[in-house]
Amino acid sequence: MPSKDYSYDIPDHPIEYKKVDPRSIKFDPRAQRNLNKARARTIAEKLVATALGTPILSQRKDELYAVDGMHRVYACQLILAGEVSVPKKVREAVRSITCEIHSDLSMANEASLFIIKNKESSKVGPNDEFRIGVLAGHPLFQDTNTVLEKHQLKVGSSSVNGVRGIKGILSIVMEQGPEILDLSLTIAEDAWGRTPDTWHAVTIGGIATVMSKHPELKPKEMAQKLKRQGDPTAFKAKIQTIATNNNTRADGTKGRVKAAHLAVAGAWNAHRSVNRIPVPNIFE
Repeated sequence: MPSKDYSYDIPDHPIEYKKVDPRSIKFDPRAQRNLNKARARTIAEKLVATALGTPILSQRKDELYAVDGMHRVYACQLILAGEVSVPKKVREAVRSITCEIHSDLSMANEASLFIIKNKESSKVGPNDEFRIGVLAGHPLFQDTNTVLEKHQLKVGSSSVNGVRGIKGILSIVMEQGPEILDLSLTIAEDAWGRTPDTWHAVTIGGIATVMSKHPELKPKEMAQKLKRQGDPTAFKAKIQTIATNNNTRADGTKGRVKAAHLAVAGAWNAHRSVNRIPVPNIFE
């Protein structure tokens, strides 16, 4: 188990609530998701001023930057710029909006605040959460990013250097530690080379589970065993078949990871009469 604390935290700092002209608020996509102007326009066209909520801002020197509620703020800006037609009472209502204003935050603190505010509501996509988490300097994302950079991998890409399923990769680091992720990526590349499916998070998760449970196993031998199972695309399909019990039941992320554990353990045991490892019953 990893020894680091991967929880979120930001230092104590001043917070106040006050009315703000939305036109004075700026945006910095480094510390949150990118601005989707089409989405903001849709919000503006249907805006109910009394349901606007309280956007969260950061006071940077003499300027205010949106931390959460960026699209609602931009919707108000569109309305006040006359780019969206709304009833007069709505236009008047958004000339000054109540905001939660945080002071004395670094850029990393802003990024952490954004993740904290959005994590439970699942409004942040996993790739955005990863990017922002790295900026925030959060240990979980930093440790994961260090391993991915070592292997010259990028999050979200479908290329031979792209990792898909970053939530699964983060789970490996949280549950088994960055060293196991590093080892698992090395084994996968030794087995299959650099292909898009080599880095599939569920497959890597299966390797990580087996290697963390059985540290006595030799990585080079594991890679050879996996290579004999076929290419990574075929191995991924095998995991899916196991997870769904040959398409007779629904699966889920946890089910696929358990299936990957079984598939990797089975690969190690293939044609072996000694030094076998336990194979889990994933349908218990």
